[in-house]
Amino acid sequence: MLKVKVLIKMKKLILSFIVMIALPFSVFAEQGDPEFNQPFTITQVFSEGTTTAGFYTAEALTGCKWNIMYLDLSTESGKAMFSQVLAAKSAGFKVVRVYYKKNDSEKCTATGLHIR
Repeated sequence: MLKVKVLIKMKKLILSFIVMIALPFSVFAEQGDPEFNQPFTITQVFSEGTTTAGFYTAEALTGCKWNIMYLDLSTESGKAMFSQVLAAKSAGFKVVRVYYKKNDSEKCTATGLHIR
């Protein structure tokens, strides 16, 4: 009986872990956010102050001021995306989809990222 309970708990734990890993950060993107749906090579990563970070890409981010995609480090999703960007830059991976918001001055801030 004890073995069965342990197996059930292990299955639940493994399933929870798989769901957490498989959950794409795009769930943080609100529906209706515009998106870039093409591969981008990250050429430069930056952080400014305590709440702003971002990245430049080799390919143009058409419509985004200075071709920069900003990240909001004041949110948990922004911090998670910054970790993704750092890992992608280090490993040579590409950003394949970006959900973002654009303000009146055409500053683009990512709300979701997909890395491959």
